[in-house]
Amino acid sequence: MKVLKKTMLAAFTLLLFLPMHVNAQKDQPKVTLEFKNSETANQLVRNYTQALQKGDVAKMNAQLHESAMIYGLGGGLDSLNVEQHNVYFTNSTNQFKHSISQDLYLPVKVENNWNEGEWLLSWGTNTITDKKTGKSIVVPYHTVSMVEGGKIVFIRFFYDLLNIIESQGYTITPPKQ
Repeated sequence: MKVLKKTMLAAFTLLLFLPMHVNAQKDQPKVTLEFKNSETANQLVRNYTQALQKGDVAKMNAQLHESAMIYGLGGGLDSLNVEQHNVYFTNSTNQFKHSISQDLYLPVKVENNWNEGEWLLSWGTNTITDKKTGKSIVVPYHTVSMVEGGKIVFIRFFYDLLNIIESQGYTITPPKQ
């Protein structure tokens, strides 16, 4: 009888909490690596990256939606619109050659979350060479691009600023104790 009571209590408890578990599963974000537009998103960001290497800012901009927002360039938290992106990269490609290596692209679709959408994550190394001096800076980077309707609507750049700062002769001084 004791075993029967314990079994009944366990079954009742399980039945009480099972609906909560099922509801919690429904509210969980869904992340998919294979989706209908994954190849399009992949090619779009690859085209953008290839255009950077060729110094073709017009082709870079052609990959962007007219109201795209770009974050993280120049080490700041400020955003750039497409026109500002054009100015930034025109200046950059006039002064520097960008060579991308060890690049990797990962399409990701997120549903039921604050960052819902179709994304393309990219990692690599950008070797930036000054056209006048020939001096190069190796910069590991990561970008996160949201793609909608065959265009990039959002890009966030993450890269190693310390490489850039040190290559310009700056040093980091530890704080006074």
